[in-house]
Amino acid sequence: MFLEMLYDNYNGLMFNQARRYFQNQADIEDVVQQSLVKLIKYLPTIRKLNRNILAAYIVNVIRSCSMDIYRKRKIEKETNFSDFFEDFEETVVDDFDLDCMVEKLLCVEQLTNAILQLPEQDQFVLEAKYLQRWSDSEIAEVLGIKANTVRTRLFRAKKKALLILSRGKNEDQQVR
Repeated sequence: MFLEMLYDNYNGLMFNQARRYFQNQADIEDVVQQSLVKLIKYLPTIRKLNRNILAAYIVNVIRSCSMDIYRKRKIEKETNFSDFFEDFEETVVDDFDLDCMVEKLLCVEQLTNAILQLPEQDQFVLEAKYLQRWSDSEIAEVLGIKANTVRTRLFRAKKKALLILSRGKNEDQQVR
């Protein structure tokens, strides 16, 4: 009964959040289904949450499931890459700068990995602000804090992410 009500009230939010991570409808449905399975495990806790906190909780579960599915698919793609033929670079039409594109993708991947190493609260603040484009006051309302505190947390989370990124670059330079 509660689970049906939860789905009826929040399925739009769930699907919209899943669409932020995937374009394929089957992947979106997988994310929502896995999220519901996770939510079932925490029904006693969820029942006690107020509407705003519950929405934020659902968004975090969707994000977590999306990342899990993304990682799983990424590993599957990496294992299938060996099936590719050896002379791939010779067959690519040089209409764009492949090196530049790869470098940009690596930067995005490094930033994503750095953010994933942050505490969950920092991840949430960064995601809400920059991916979901929430205002400081919206984030403050969900977390039950002041907007100035949100700005402080954003600053600190960005600082931590940059520190993680700089550590990664130093390690790369030491390896070379």
